[in-house]
Amino acid sequence: MNSKQFTVFLLTFSILTALALPFAAVIPSEEEAAVYDSVIRLHVLANSDSDEDQALKLKVRDGILSTAAGLVEGCTDFESAREALEGALPELCDAALGVLRREGSDYDVRVTLTREEYPTREYRGVTLPAGEYTSLRVLIGEASGHNWWCVLFPQLCVTTASEGGEVGDFTILDDTEPLVEAGLTPSQIELITGDSPRVTVKFRLLEWLKSLRLQ
Repeated sequence: MNSKQFTVFLLTFSILTALALPFAAVIPSEEEAAVYDSVIRLHVLANSDSDEDQALKLKVRDGILSTAAGLVEGCTDFESAREALEGALPELCDAALGVLRREGSDYDVRVTLTREEYPTREYRGVTLPAGEYTSLRVLIGEASGHNWWCVLFPQLCVTTASEGGEVGDFTILDDTEPLVEAGLTPSQIELITGDSPRVTVKFRLLEWLKSLRLQ
């Protein structure tokens, strides 16, 4: 290779490197892709879209959250949280049924812990990329109505009591301490809570990589 060819080679290599660096900065790392196996979602499906069934769905949600909170409290990793929930499925089902019967409903309910496909979802500052997650599914009656979801582990969904002492609403914790305690890495936490263009690009790349694995 003569000096002119070598100069052209160096110039081409420099240009290609410069073009690749911004893209490399947003390629999801292996640990970021592991976010799918680091969280447990809660998914409550209403019997129908009637006002009564949708209101009932939220009351069942509160009952499930109240019971599940004690189950995952103290769990420091995904596997221990999954085992705690799996071992308490009958208890969680009873909690949901108890709410339904107190509300005068004769709907049946099914509670399962399974893998489930989700689209990209955002709620109160928490965003998760589309993909397959471990999911605590609560199916009320025909389970054909609009659903409700949140992050059950790490424990980001917290029920709040009304003035009468009953569970009245829930909130999303606005700090990252539960995520840190659950062992999520800083880059995984940024994926869940960040809203920068770089995070958005990583979400799209994660979804694309996930779609390739499913083909």
